[in-house]
Amino acid sequence: MSWSRVAPWSAAAAAVAMLLMFLARTAFQVRTLPERLVEWVLLFVPLDAFEASIRIFGPKAKVYALDGAVVTMTLGLWAIGALALRRRWSPGALLALGVGLFLVATAVIMPLTGAGFFATGLLQSPWLVNAVYLGTSLAYVSVLLAARVLEPAPAVSAGAPGLPAPAGLGARRALLGTLIGTAGAFLVAWRQNAAGGAGGSTLPLAQLPPPGAAPAGETGGVAGPSPVATPAGHPDLSALLATPTAEAGSGTTAPPAAAAAPTLTAPAEPTPESRDLPRDQNGALEASGRAPGQLAELITPPGDHYVVTKNAGGDPVLDAASWRLILDGEVQRPVQVDFATLQALPAVQLTKTLECISNLTSMCSLASFGCDLISTAMWKGARLSDVLNLAGGLNAGVVSLEVQGADEFTSSIPASLALDPNALLAYEMNGQPLPREHGYPVRLLVPGRYGMKNAKWVIGIRALRYEFVDWYGQRNWNRQGVVKTMSRIDVPADGATVPAGRQRIAGIAYAGDRGINGVQFSSDGGRTWNPADFIEPAPGRDAWVRWEAAFDVAAGQQLTLTVRAYDGQGQVQTDVFQLPQPNGGSGLHSIQVTGG
Repeated sequence: MSWSRVAPWSAAAAAVAMLLMFLARTAFQVRTLPERLVEWVLLFVPLDAFEASIRIFGPKAKVYALDGAVVTMTLGLWAIGALALRRRWSPGALLALGVGLFLVATAVIMPLTGAGFFATGLLQSPWLVNAVYLGTSLAYVSVLLAARVLEPAPAVSAGAPGLPAPAGLGARRALLGTLIGTAGAFLVAWRQNAAGGAGGSTLPLAQLPPPGAAPAGETGGVAGPSPVATPAGHPDLSALLATPTAEAGSGTTAPPAAAAAPTLTAPAEPTPESRDLPRDQNGALEASGRAPGQLAELITPPGDHYVVTKNAGGDPVLDAASWRLILDGEVQRPVQVDFATLQALPAVQLTKTLECISNLTSMCSLASFGCDLISTAMWKGARLSDVLNLAGGLNAGVVSLEVQGADEFTSSIPASLALDPNALLAYEMNGQPLPREHGYPVRLLVPGRYGMKNAKWVIGIRALRYEFVDWYGQRNWNRQGVVKTMSRIDVPADGATVPAGRQRIAGIAYAGDRGINGVQFSSDGGRTWNPADFIEPAPGRDAWVRWEAAFDVAAGQQLTLTVRAYDGQGQVQTDVFQLPQPNGGSGLHSIQVTGG
């Protein structure tokens, strides 16, 4: 076949294959091969290069990487198809090509990217995943076979000279077979997805202790709502959800009045408002919604909470009714936990700050997200220790837990952290079901660690006798993920011109579950330091504090305002600037203001 005839057919075959992969991504949540390969390549990208791309391209860096992988794979499929058509491979050879592409996807790329041979390493149904890739491979070959049928070779010994010979019966039969096979494969995928798309674990469903056998404060059945506990050091902030936080004035604001905990309702989908929160075009990364010069609210509204995800191709879409959590490994009784059982455990409500390890604490202009990858919310869920007790608890000698997300993200936490009373499997945020971008229906929350340890869309927890190296650890980020002490000036804005006289300075400070013992600011670039006051008590053991003070500025005077914090152990925040990779950012936040 001539190149003019080969090129469009091979391009059509490649386009059909890529389109089907992305349609299956949307319909069945089977991750595409370009996504898998991009994440695998990140294992070999130096952290400095990775962070530089984030600083240069901002939230689109992951999107560009995925686009590059899609283009590369599309060109590869085009080249293979063009070669097959150009050399007029037989129908049998084209069928073998389809089988070969399926095997490359499921027996090479899948295990290479941590999914196991034929997707057996996933908690997602292997039948679903394999059916999608088989159907995609057969559809690709179907287009090439259609080219053989509709673009036959010129006749040599049969038919009139110069007229094309009829297509061989073998090509027609092969085309019919691949079309039927494609339809059958996607029918299997549809049926598996309709059944929930889970891996079909044979583990028994976890049962709550019978009435009378539960420890004090626990409930003994699935039917009724759980009592809500507020851990020590976590005041009830329900009133703040309906009351704007004051930002003007000085002095100390009284803590919010206690309010009754919201009544637990049946499993519910996130509201459309939470699903449609403004994000970057592919949801890869978005800073908090705080405007420059505005003091952060004590409790961040869901629409303003920062969002980070590795999934440039889209986040998982789960529902509570079919959600299952697999508890296995070194536990007494491996089990599955459904959402009703999780909700029936004693509910805990606490306020916690999340900070991304990529957050800058100084020189905020270096990245589009600056120093705003940090937010605070009220969370409600079940203690992780209570959930583990559904499996009889951890066996002796457990070192770490592998926490698995539906997007194949993994987080590793030590066993001691898993037993912390403030480690939760959360299902509510600010009194509402978790927004999808924050892990609906269930996410992990652990105290004192960067956001990368707080896995979203949790569907599996495995107890291990060795240190598990998780998704970020495999890419050479800090394995412990303990947050560093940070502080930030929110008011006034950097570069602002303020009226001459006495002016307000205010912001936030955070040190994980170590807490903040004090905040100081300087108006002369760090030569002298002055104390700041807390606007209100810290809303939780592992939450930021808001602080404020006053400074004097003369007309035309330029000042460098700087802030530093002391954690609850008395350690002062370091003034040594470091970029986030691989241990988290450090350095003191400074801004410039001019008296008007």
